Amino acid sequence: MEMSGVARGSGGADFVHGRQRRQLIGPAGVDGAGPVERVPGPGGVEWLVTGYHEAREVLRDDRFGRAAHSASLPLRGPAVRMSVTELDRPAHTRIRGLIGGAFSARRVEQLRPRVEELADELLRDVVGRRPGADLLTAFCGPLTFAAHCELLGVPPHRRERIRRCAVERLGTPSACPAETHRAELRLHDEVSALLTGSEPPATGLLAELLAEHRRGILGEEELTGLGASLFFDGFTLAATQIANVVLYLLTGPGRFARLRDDQGALDGVVEESLRYSPSAPMSMTRVALEDVVIGGRRIHAGDRVTAALALANRDDARFERPCRFDADRHGNRHLAFGFGTHHCVGAHLARVEIRAALGALLRQAPNLRLEVDERDIAWFASATIRGPVGLPVRWEP
Repeated sequence: MEMSGVARGSGGADFVHGRQRRQLIGPAGVDGAGPVERVPGPGGVEWLVTGYHEAREVLRDDRFGRAAHSASLPLRGPAVRMSVTELDRPAHTRIRGLIGGAFSARRVEQLRPRVEELADELLRDVVGRRPGADLLTAFCGPLTFAAHCELLGVPPHRRERIRRCAVERLGTPSACPAETHRAELRLHDEVSALLTGSEPPATGLLAELLAEHRRGILGEEELTGLGASLFFDGFTLAATQIANVVLYLLTGPGRFARLRDDQGALDGVVEESLRYSPSAPMSMTRVALEDVVIGGRRIHAGDRVTAALALANRDDARFERPCRFDADRHGNRHLAFGFGTHHCVGAHLARVEIRAALGALLRQAPNLRLEVDERDIAWFASATIRGPVGLPVRWEP
């Protein structure tokens, strides 16, 4: 589903209703109002799954394949072809096995002190230079990309060039597929130069993948394609998630101050923010490999299916008072990171990054406030990312 748009003041608690719901699922043509809805699409029959339980069914069922959808794309560079998000079993199992250990809870926990150090260093520099900034571009984005590079083992002097290529590949709402493809090739070239040059990474996941290549486990194009795919959009989604939760905290009376005074609530705030306002509103589109019945609707082989994660996270059949932000919510098994085979490999790292960012803000900018009216915040909403375009804030000395 290719839907995108920019609107002002569309970030409040009621984003699943009215205009925001239409932004998320399309302007018109929805067939029915149940948990599985037929929607218009350029590629044939498409289904949008909005119910929590039905979404979990789709996400864990191997009868819905990702590779078939990916193979239908007209432009696929080496990074897309090797991306773990574009593969089904058994290829997915093989590649996930090569990269999953680096993103495991144990390995990420070892990285936590460094991520917290990065957050403090970056914010100290921002706060020390001026009384206000766009927090998204000055802090959230640099933090998540730096943390990502620490895990991957990218030398500091190579990071900025790769970051520029990665941002170009992510594109803009108006970017055409050809532009995105060319940007992907530039990103692949940059990462290839890092991996095959005279000073390849000595530590981190990229060094581990290079060792697998030298053992004959990965071919050279597999190595460079997989390496480039690791710079796709994970760090941007994490940065946007930080902005989403900070904006929530700053737009209600006393929210930020209460968290500042009770930082034991941080973990609950992080988890609830992922449910309440996820930066990834939709799952990756899948193709039904055979006829399947979900939510009482028969989905035929060849139909495309997408789970609306943001709507499933607000399903009152699963969550009590789902439109209320509740940091003490019990059993918060949201779908912000997906579910099943394609559960986000970077979920643990994203949680550490969000918590580190909030902790740094509470320590160094305890009087943080928005610089503009909430209604003047511009929001970007597409099938792959949802969050503020910018987050102008100020702080007191």
